Amino acid sequence: MDFKVDKIIIADDHPMFRNALKQSISSNYACEITECESLESLKAGLKVHNDADLLILDLNMPGADGFSSLVYVQEKYPHLPIIMISANDKLDIIRTAKSFGALGYISKSANIETIRNAINQVLKGGTYFPEKLETIEVTNNSELLQLTKGVADLTPQQYRVLQMLKQGLLNKQIAYELDVSEATIKAHVTAIMRKLGANNRTQAVMKVSNIELKDKF
Repeated sequence: MDFKVDKIIIADDHPMFRNALKQSISSNYACEITECESLESLKAGLKVHNDADLLILDLNMPGADGFSSLVYVQEKYPHLPIIMISANDKLDIIRTAKSFGALGYISKSANIETIRNAINQVLKGGTYFPEKLETIEVTNNSELLQLTKGVADLTPQQYRVLQMLKQGLLNKQIAYELDVSEATIKAHVTAIMRKLGANNRTQAVMKVSNIELKDKF
């Protein structure tokens, strides 16, 4: 290995998978490994470990919709190489991850050798995607990217409110659940609509449904 690796971040909500991935990395790299289990903990971790050499990011992070976790990191830490990892290996999902800035994509069913190869490729300044991805036509994702950026820009509390809006709860019900005033919830809803470019709460929910990954793993 002709390059030095000091720190790798693993962001995945499944402890057993994080541990397996950590063991795989540790057997090949003598580096510090930081673990995060949600987008909120990843945001906190990146403030401390913004000098990391690599982020291995689960596609479906708690606290994120669609690719909002990827877009958030790409926007805030553009120098940080990102490999997405997921059980969802549909080509359109992988293609979107690539167009949004990921440098690699690994299936959770991949063997250890494949994972090591992907990490090596990206750490050396390359990329790692399935070969068949190159045969798929790249589409313009500008509208999807803009909406995803809006979700990525939500504060943790605004994201919680958005999830409750998706459940059909009224402002007063959300205020009760979060133990805040109804006026505070109204302010959050207004901010959510502005960030998502929506005219009302129904449109905001419909917009977010368009970026959700339908296959959850």
